[in-house]
Amino acid sequence: MSRTEFVAAILVGSLAVAATAFAAQPVSVSPQARAEMACRDHGVQPRSAAWERCLSHVTRAYEWGERSLAKQLARAAGDARVSCLEEGFRPEGQGYATCVNKEIEANSQLLILGDDQSGVNVAEAR
Repeated sequence: MSRTEFVAAILVGSLAVAATAFAAQPVSVSPQARAEMACRDHGVQPRSAAWERCLSHVTRAYEWGERSLAKQLARAAGDARVSCLEEGFRPEGQGYATCVNKEIEANSQLLILGDDQSGVNVAEAR
């Protein structure tokens, strides 16, 4: 092996080790980015009546370190959307936005007040 081949092999090996070390670093996802994913996963879309409300509640739960609560809050926002549609509200109407906000607020308060680490979802007990 010539000196040039040896240096090239060391360089390639060093790059491979550096790339592996960089890839192994944990990726930190912000609470807001996690909230956006959770809200979308539960059917809440950007620019919808429930989007901002879902983001604010779910982001706050992630900031508190309450992952299960965050998921429950995102589900409550998705359920509110479905519930208001089933009640006959049209998504483009003001009544729909009001309905969604009331549903999310009501379920969010139940979830936050009932979050006693027991795992019981008090919103489903009603």
